Amino acid sequence: MEFPRLDPIPIPAPVWLMKVLSLLTMALHFFAVQVLIGSLVAVLILNYRVRKHSDPSAKTALSVIARRIPIVMTYVINLGVPPLLFLQVLYGRAIYTSTVLIAVMWLSIVFQLMAAYYLLYVVSDRASKGKSVGWQAFVALMLAAGIGQIYTMAMTLMLKPEAWPGMYAKTATGLQGIPHEVTMMPRWLFMMFGGLIAGGCWIALNSNLSTIETGTKKVLQKLGTQFTIAGVLVQIGFGFRVIAKQPLEIQQALSGSALNKVGTALWGICAVVTLIIAVLHLRKATPSLWLGWTAPVTTFLSIAGAVLVRDQIRDLTLASKGFDVFNRVESSNWFVIGLFLILFVAGLGTLGWLLSVMKRAKGNSEEVLA
Repeated sequence: MEFPRLDPIPIPAPVWLMKVLSLLTMALHFFAVQVLIGSLVAVLILNYRVRKHSDPSAKTALSVIARRIPIVMTYVINLGVPPLLFLQVLYGRAIYTSTVLIAVMWLSIVFQLMAAYYLLYVVSDRASKGKSVGWQAFVALMLAAGIGQIYTMAMTLMLKPEAWPGMYAKTATGLQGIPHEVTMMPRWLFMMFGGLIAGGCWIALNSNLSTIETGTKKVLQKLGTQFTIAGVLVQIGFGFRVIAKQPLEIQQALSGSALNKVGTALWGICAVVTLIIAVLHLRKATPSLWLGWTAPVTTFLSIAGAVLVRDQIRDLTLASKGFDVFNRVESSNWFVIGLFLILFVAGLGTLGWLLSVMKRAKGNSEEVLA
């Protein structure tokens, strides 16, 4: 099957610019998603420790993480919109088809997201009162992981136009999954185990809060760094598995791609640096603020490298099947583009300012007395 040869509407900016913005916003979104996944896993572990051993420090640590999870979800959602819009503009012919073929699952994302968001507030409220949050956090984690799997299905299916006619002939209702694809599960697991890395960095960073006592700081420091170490070691294995499962011609094309080499090096080097930072932080007698802040930065850069490799896999696969994104017709309005870039940078600056205000704010003690 060949893609249609012409898009009826030209794109409103150069392909290279839209791809840069797409990759940047996607890396930010993935970072937020992985913080959410890792935080929910931490909540489950801490909840077990509290119920099993009645550990007061673990109870406060549970509340610290749980109270911040709804805030993390706001970043997941808001940072997820821009890359999806860039994806639709650049790859509309592919992504529209793949999502229509699995329409029921794709549309279910909205309802799963609403349910997960509600449960996060329930978890936050119950944890702040010292109540058990086991099943609520588990269901929220399953919903978040399920949404990730549906996205993985759609992004994988958009690379397989040869499967589309058979799927449509099978049923036009949209009530189906994609045919077996060997790359899909490694891609999904790579993302999920990334949650231990980003989530671990976030948890360890919270060990520097001035509103918690020393025992709680140690719980967060140890759990966060252990998460990060385990996540890096496992994710590296799945990263190589993702590449090994690609068709031979795509592997060969990747080996000759300069951007893929840059992305792979950035991902690998920053992952190793993050691992070293986590080990150093774990060995510290007290939480370290500079280590706490350095690890999220190197983790984000590692995610950015993985996003670049992911983008190369997509472009090379689609190009081999008749869709070259760099052949898109362009009709740029530089006044609008310039205005957008100014607002985009201003938005990032405002976000940084809000984070700095939150960091300087004097908070009340977060100890859970119930």
